[in-house]
Amino acid sequence: MVTNPNLVNATAGQRLAARAVDSVPLLVLVLVAVLVPGQPALLLCAAGAVGYLAWLWLWEAGSGQTPGNRVMDLRTVNDDGLAPGIGAVLVRNLLLVASAVTVVGPWILTVSNLWDHPTRRQGWHDKVARTLVVDVRAGRNPLLTGGRWAGGTAPGPAPADDPGAGGPAAGWVPRAADPAPAAPSAAAPISSVPGVRAATAVQPEANAPAAEDEEDVELTRVVSRGQGTGCRLVFDDGAAVRVTGTALLGRNPAPAIGEKVNQLIDFADMGRSVSKTHLHLQADGSTGLWITDRGSTNGSSIVAPDGRHEALAAHSPVLAPSGSTVYFGDRHFTVG
Repeated sequence: MVTNPNLVNATAGQRLAARAVDSVPLLVLVLVAVLVPGQPALLLCAAGAVGYLAWLWLWEAGSGQTPGNRVMDLRTVNDDGLAPGIGAVLVRNLLLVASAVTVVGPWILTVSNLWDHPTRRQGWHDKVARTLVVDVRAGRNPLLTGGRWAGGTAPGPAPADDPGAGGPAAGWVPRAADPAPAAPSAAAPISSVPGVRAATAVQPEANAPAAEDEEDVELTRVVSRGQGTGCRLVFDDGAAVRVTGTALLGRNPAPAIGEKVNQLIDFADMGRSVSKTHLHLQADGSTGLWITDRGSTNGSSIVAPDGRHEALAAHSPVLAPSGSTVYFGDRHFTVG
């Protein structure tokens, strides 16, 4: 049963085990060719190996599956969480074959995601082919749930009596600069769902120093100084937070020197796909939420209410109307 509605990256050990399973038929053919003398047996084994590799690559291209992937509950997908296609799988596997000149090359390439800091999500061959390997036992299977941007189990809509709720706003207009921040006042309320613990909101001074780095954040903590209608964010883990004025969101967000924000939203992400300071948020009660990617490692994007997907360029604000879904790393929230 899926325990995480988000994509979960396969570990190096899982990748290695899957590669070992995929290699079993080839090792059997090599063993037969060695033990059975004569050219006919050699040619038969060679033809069998070529046929097996062709079938293996076509199966992976169309479904993200191989025998090893099936055994380990892994899937190979492209950047959008869909079947990788023949081109990507061909590039990926040709690199593995080319690395075989060093004998251990394919095995090193298989676990090369160990050196992909900080997320360990892609091996070197994955980066070239633009593919991901995801664990569908621990997380969502994007091939069955609409790809990487489908969001898995979508959060429910904001309650009807919520002052921040509303229908989709018209238009999808990029903007060059943030709108003027809302006037700060009392602390904003924090709503939550069963199983999600919200910490107490506090009111730091305007130039309060950034919080010390906390490597493993266990819950969503909000430090707030602003209030107003703002925007209600419903996260993929069920937590709901209202943003009024400006906010920074990340694994352990901190304002730049001299920067003033109303809220700091620490978002738990054990997969480390979220950067420490990932997004700058600016609530605009009349239009929606202005989103600015702060040069994050894994990027951000917005899916509008009509389904249009827009990747965010670093430090370029984009409006997310009410009803939009905002993706940051492998996580997401819905704007209410």
